[in-house]
Amino acid sequence: MNQTLIRERQQIHFFAYLVGTGIHLASWRHETAFPQASIDFAHQVQLAKTAEEAKFDAIFLGDSLAIDETSNPGILNRFDPIGLVTALGAVTSRIGLIATSSTSYDEPFNFARAALTADHISGGRVGWNIVTTRDLTNSTAGNFSADDHFDHSLRYRRAEEFVEVTQGLWNSWDPDAFLYNKAQGRFFDRRKLSRLDYQGEFFKVAGPLNIGPSPQHSPLLAQAGTSVPGQKLGARFANALFASHPDIPQARQYRESVRAQAKAFGRNPDEIYVYQAISPVVADTREEALDRIRELDSLITDQQVLDFLQEYFAGQLDFTGLGADATVAQSGIPTITQPRTDFRSAGEQIRGREDEVTLKDLYSILTGDKRNHDFIGTPHHVADSLARWHAEGAADGFNLMFSLLPQDLERFATGVIPLLQERGLARTEYAGTTLKSHLGLDPEPKGQS
Repeated sequence: MNQTLIRERQQIHFFAYLVGTGIHLASWRHETAFPQASIDFAHQVQLAKTAEEAKFDAIFLGDSLAIDETSNPGILNRFDPIGLVTALGAVTSRIGLIATSSTSYDEPFNFARAALTADHISGGRVGWNIVTTRDLTNSTAGNFSADDHFDHSLRYRRAEEFVEVTQGLWNSWDPDAFLYNKAQGRFFDRRKLSRLDYQGEFFKVAGPLNIGPSPQHSPLLAQAGTSVPGQKLGARFANALFASHPDIPQARQYRESVRAQAKAFGRNPDEIYVYQAISPVVADTREEALDRIRELDSLITDQQVLDFLQEYFAGQLDFTGLGADATVAQSGIPTITQPRTDFRSAGEQIRGREDEVTLKDLYSILTGDKRNHDFIGTPHHVADSLARWHAEGAADGFNLMFSLLPQDLERFATGVIPLLQERGLARTEYAGTTLKSHLGLDPEPKGQS
């Protein structure tokens, strides 16, 4: 293991998940919120710079390809992730910029070119969050001239091909292929250009790509998926894996599993970073933190909850007559014999607690809130919990999905990060200039065959 990688593995790593006024569904209604946040570039710049000042690895931008009347307000009116990271690359200097893009509803050549363009503009700080697209609205296919969403297994077969093609295109040019030799009239060395000529089940792509390697060669690959094919995809290709587990034993088991799978693919497990998704709430006292959560929850309307769940469980359950405070058990959800495949993660989070988890709680879980009492309280309490999860092998880092932006990000950056820096668990300065360097990784991908 190289010394840079050794150093980075000793520290806790952080991504900041940025979405509008925060991941909480009612954050836009908070008295301090700026409802237009998702479509205001100056606001996005300020969030990115706050995370950069705290020396986070990267900011992380999610995406959705379909919306309806029940969607999270934060995603109804927002920038395209690739476009936004391209713009942010010009106004930030060190922080990584991770954009989500779907392998189910895009073409590898178009994506490879756009992502590598953004990587060049940022000086090698872009990452790609590989998703196969979660169809929350049951209507995504209709936006792409299709009748039905791809089934789960087909999506992941297509995803593996998509990544293979994309990486092949990113390898079209050797790093020193472009000579720019005016005297000899040689713009490039033909021997250092490779055509792809890929033919698979889903894609037929000739190549080469019409843009060369970036300062980090190509974007960092990130992926979230806890299903068997999802773990396989991440273990084969990604350097950053996102997960969401309620406790240390489950988180550690997942991390050990994906590291073992990566090793089976011939990869170095220490080049795989597992980021647990959490929604930390930092305040002067634990009670104050809980009060802030209750304040946000009070802004969610019952109708908002029930309309969403009626759409989500379309044809399986009728929520008429129930209130948002009804429990999951009372709703009949546990009786569904064949739930949606994307319900798996939420089902794991509430298993054994169906009599206490309310429909409002489930709504928050399904739409992204990642509360965990280990990370709610004073700066010292949250810092201690982060250190414990890291020390016990449950996480290499954390994807911070703040409930209310920018307040929760600012409190974490100014309250928790300095405590971790004092303990040597968080960087005080960036050691490199690229996103891959923040993780101690070599520029070119290895062992991903």
